[in-house]
Order: sequence, then C-alpha cells, then structure tokens
Amino acid sequence: IGKGAALLELDQRKRKILVAIIKNYLETGEPVGSRTISKYSDLKLSSATIRNEMSDLEEMGYIIQPHTSAGRIPSDKGYRLYVDNIMKEKSLTIKEKSLIDNVIRNDILKFDSLMQEASNILSKLTNYASIAIEPELDNCEVEEIKLVKIGHDRLMIVILANNGIIKESIVKYDEEITEQNIEIFNNYLNYKLQGRNFKEIYDNVDEYVGHELENINEKIVPLFAELNNLLINKNAKVHMEGATKLLDLPELKKTDTLKNFLNIIETQDAIKEIARSGYDGNINVYIGNECAFEDLKDFTIITYKQSINDKDIGTIGLIGPTRMDYKTVIPMIKYIGDTIQEKMKQGGDDNVRKRE
Repeated sequence: IGKGAALLELDQRKRKILVAIIKNYLETGEPVGSRTISKYSDLKLSSATIRNEMSDLEEMGYIIQPHTSAGRIPSDKGYRLYVDNIMKEKSLTIKEKSLIDNVIRNDILKFDSLMQEASNILSKLTNYASIAIEPELDNCEVEEIKLVKIGHDRLMIVILANNGIIKESIVKYDEEITEQNIEIFNNYLNYKLQGRNFKEIYDNVDEYVGHELENINEKIVPLFAELNNLLINKNAKVHMEGATKLLDLPELKKTDTLKNFLNIIETQDAIKEIARSGYDGNINVYIGNECAFEDLKDFTIITYKQSINDKDIGTIGLIGPTRMDYKTVIPMIKYIGDTIQEKMKQGGDDNVRKRE
C-alpha cells in the first residue's frame, strides 16, 4: 500500500486510536490496553468500542499483541504509517542548534574528525547509538596532492578528493628534508595522480608512482609508502557512539535481541550495506523487518546520506529500537547532516590552503 493509500485505509477514529497506542508505547515501553486509551480526553469512547477498533487495527496489521494477556504494541507497518503520514516533526531548540553548530562548524580540518564529532553530538542529544560513515573513495578522483613541511624532519601529505574529502598523514624523516625535494615530489605526484580515481591508482600504483622517482631520490620511499597506506584505507570507515546506551532499554533485556545488536555493532556489515542503499539528500528510515538483515528485525536504522555535486560525502544516522522517538530524532539527523554539508562546501580548496 502506498503512503496515501495506507492513510485512507483508516478512518479518523482508527487513526486516533493508533496514534494514541504509538505515543503511549513510545513513552512507556509497555503494551497498551483499551482502558489506557479510553483515558485520552479527545477520544471520548468506551473501552468496549476501543477494543473493537483495536481488534480491527490488529487484523489490518497496524498493531500486534505480544502476549495473550497483554495489550497491543505498534507493528512495523503501524510505525511506517506514523512516520510517513501522521507524525509531525519536532523543531530543534535554540540550545540544540547552538550545540550542533559549535561542534560541527568549529574549525575541524580532518574529515574523519568532523564525522566523529557529528556522531558524538548526535548520540548525546538523542540517547541512541549513532553512526557516521565515511564515503567510499573508489569512484572519487584526486583533485590535488599537497606536501607541507612541518618542522625540519616531518612532511605532511594531504590528498584532496573531488568530493571535498581530505586524507592526510605525516611522514617522519631521520634528517632534514629540503624545500627543493618537497617541490620535486609535489610536482611529480600531482603530475602522475591528479584527475585519476582512487581505485585506479590503488590497482596500478607501481605504474604511476615508485620506481621512476625512487631511482632519483631515496627520500621518496617513505612518502610513497605512506601514500600507499592512505590509498589502502579508502574503504568506508564507520564511527559509532553510544552503543552502550541501548543496553539499558527494555527491548535489549531479551537475550536474542541483545545478541543481534552485539553482532550488528561488531561486524558493521549490515550498517554499511543499509547506508549505501539510501537516497542522497533524503532521510531514510528502515523499520524492523523492512531491513534485509535478520539481526535488525527489532531495530530501526535512520540514515541521512549526504552529497555535494552528486559526490558522496558520507552518511550519518542512528540505530535504536523500533520504539524510537521519530519526531525528535529525524529533524535532529537532518540538521546535523545539513550542517556537515555546509561545512564541506566551505572546505575543499580552503582546507588545503590552511595547511600551507
């Protein structure tokens, strides 16, 4: 059923009862009975009428009864209707925006530090496990390589990709390295690698760099080795914060659910796969069994895949129980993601120049 059709399937009374069940369950984590729903002042329905409506909602697949004697809880389908058609997003407070702005708009030069800080603040503000995933660089091109002298015996190598991502590392020498050497190496690396994509360079690294200049100056050897390391680490890195916060939730008191969660955070394969499947520039919400992974059937993953000029610059998101405070966390993720994109747009060449 499409988004609009799902909403039309329910009359106003059923919709109000479903919303009351979802809101109550989100707050308490306890199955919701008809007597609890009857206390909602705007419904003005008897417990018997509510029971009948709840029975219909259960038959339609919007709520389920976890135990014979228990009340009802929302199903994945119920949450989906709520998120897509009913929920009104909660605006961030001035304080929340200020906290995010101070962290992300601070002068963080390294992209992985930026993603780490984004993950930290997201977990802190939501009390769920946050994820920040760096982009795969296979399809990105080298825009510029810059070598910057730090002290007399250290050299920073900075690789700027055409999506604004910066990879950097420091090479230490046993003796002073001259400005002439730096200029030769810098010109050579840019001549060989500029405009080529990361995968092409990694697969043919000896063809592009190495023996030719190695015969000219042995000081290129450690620089070449560090460049290799940067290229090897081209795969997406997952930053996760606040995983232990979920351990206190009632949902994770079940042994199977706990095992599944521990497996998710240990392997990270499911997280990466879901992050790749999202649409750029949109909030993507995967609820329970909508995820293609058995380990995630009791969880919701919300991701925001960011891009600049159609180039992937990373994904941020949250992992939590399906009983998640969607109206609060979705705008939070969106605001943090948009702030990262602004930061990245202001970066690029300017970030490289700051190292000069």
